[in-house]
Amino acid sequence: MRKLTLTAIAGLMVAVPVAAAQVNHAAATPTKLIVAMHDPGCHWFYVAGGPNHRKYAKTVTRSGPVKLVNLDEAALIIKGPGGTKHEKVGASLTLKGTGVYKITMVKQAPDDNHLKLTIK
Repeated sequence: MRKLTLTAIAGLMVAVPVAAAQVNHAAATPTKLIVAMHDPGCHWFYVAGGPNHRKYAKTVTRSGPVKLVNLDEAALIIKGPGGTKHEKVGASLTLKGTGVYKITMVKQAPDDNHLKLTIK
């Protein structure tokens, strides 16, 4: 009986840290969000859909870190809690801080979309 109890305790001591590490890894994995060229308004967040039913939005809310991917036609200016950042075309940037991010394109026309990303 004593050997069985010690074996069970040893098994739990190994299993608990492994399970905790998997939960922390899943929580820290950034959500991918694409900024894409789409008319009217020049650039949008690409949020869902396939080739024939794409869905775009100007405002998006996400929880946890976000990996922002720039597939627009020019560099992006991202203003948020961590200051102002620039992201080149084809590049990605991970945003970890909670708050509101305002995203515009470099040399943007006044009538183009102003994107808003909120991270909780």
